[in-house]
Amino acid sequence: MSQITATPLTIPDVVSRYAEWQPDDEAVICDDLRLTWSDFVAAYHQVANALIARGLNKGDKICLLTRSGAEMLILIFGVVKAGGIIVPLSPLFEEQSVARMIQRSEARFLFATKDNRAKVDAIHGDLGDLLTDALIAVDFDADGWTSYSAFLGGASADDPGIPLSPDDDFNIMYTSGTTGDPKGMVHSHQSRLLYPLGWGTATQIGPGATVLLTTPLYHNGTWITMLPALHHGGKVIIMTKFNASDFLRLVQDEKVTHTFAVPTQLIVSLELSDFDIYDTRALQVILTGGSPLPTTTFDETRQRFPHTDLMEIYGMSEGFATMVGPGDYARGKAGSVGRPIRSVHTDVKLVGADNEEARQGEIGEIVGISALAMKEYYKDPERTEETLWRDESGRAYLRSGDLGRIDKDGYVYVVGRTKDMVISGGVNIFPIDIEEVFMQHPEILEVAVIGIPHDKWGETPLLLALMRDSAEVSETEVMEWGNQRLAKYQRVFDVEFRDNFPRNAFDKIMKRELREPYWEGRDSDIV
Repeated sequence: MSQITATPLTIPDVVSRYAEWQPDDEAVICDDLRLTWSDFVAAYHQVANALIARGLNKGDKICLLTRSGAEMLILIFGVVKAGGIIVPLSPLFEEQSVARMIQRSEARFLFATKDNRAKVDAIHGDLGDLLTDALIAVDFDADGWTSYSAFLGGASADDPGIPLSPDDDFNIMYTSGTTGDPKGMVHSHQSRLLYPLGWGTATQIGPGATVLLTTPLYHNGTWITMLPALHHGGKVIIMTKFNASDFLRLVQDEKVTHTFAVPTQLIVSLELSDFDIYDTRALQVILTGGSPLPTTTFDETRQRFPHTDLMEIYGMSEGFATMVGPGDYARGKAGSVGRPIRSVHTDVKLVGADNEEARQGEIGEIVGISALAMKEYYKDPERTEETLWRDESGRAYLRSGDLGRIDKDGYVYVVGRTKDMVISGGVNIFPIDIEEVFMQHPEILEVAVIGIPHDKWGETPLLLALMRDSAEVSETEVMEWGNQRLAKYQRVFDVEFRDNFPRNAFDKIMKRELREPYWEGRDSDIV
């Protein structure tokens, strides 16, 4: 008996068809560049065919160290269309961090823009034969690099016809990497397909949507709106760098319907003196996340964008999320981070200090899982296992490191973090990375980095230091010394000298006691 065997489509399969279905509609806008669907699909098909011509095999990894723009989006889709695995790297990472990520991913090619060339040149000698004749210069010419035009070499704009399976790997995204081995999240085509099917449904992104990307394409949060927009044949507008006036101008002029913005971006936009001259009535949804949204910003955003639904997400890039929106606020749930997103089979639980599931009303570590979840940390089984908690049935959940509670209606409330991570402007900053740099100062005895409140960034890192008896440097000199050795996003806001630190019985510094005076009287609920 004959049977119908359906071959599931992947995102690249679907997106390529829009060149036939709506060739003259706009797909991508970035600065002065405006690409129709025919233009966009042809451009990334050329990249795919050029990679295949240069020996790319299915499953090879391609690193991108490029500015966030149309070129990067074309490269992302070109790589996966060719059957490759995209590895987008953040230019914010220091040179040796980038080197470790390239080595760990076993990259076959590396694409870079001129603003990142010096970083690649500085580490090239550390990579051995890994990228021999495989450096592609996107927007510059230099010895040792293949120009973008030479790379394309008249490649065909036809569909390369590489069969893709939902189980194939789509990307490796690195979560950190200033010290030690960086962690690379592996997402499959199936996981990424559920972004438009899950996030698209939850955020109402469908055909006809115009989505403004305010955060970089190497940031997983950006993909929450980017993938649904392109999968459904909408339009994406890419900001190469966020500017509040440009943000509001684009919302007005391009009649943007959806955007994702971290709280800091909302704060600086609301501070503009000429905010009210912009027409934002077309904006249907603002999605925010990445760090706690202050209550005042929550209230003012809803007031100043009266035609727009404000939705907040919470979760892990590794693979689970909750969301809260206007319908939940009407139920009195403002202050929560919402309920699990059921359209992608999300489940969230709390785990107590005994490693058992906490009872309702108790505070515990938030753990979650969904169909969006990563496969693993690439070639890192130990840390993959460390991030998992299993229930009585053996089902694996991802540990968030956050403390929370769940009310009787299933709404999640974050009450604190078990980790000492500082979240500043939506960027995760790990204190140990900063501490290890400052500990190299010859006059420092011991340091502790904590997050303190900041009106613009939400939190900012503060360095507390115990100095050697012979120390003669000032707090300002220590701050300047250390900040010169850190990535821009890691730099400390201030340095304070202390005579001692509070410690527990095991001589461990009690950072909670260090933080408390700075947060006294502050509302810690996330809205």
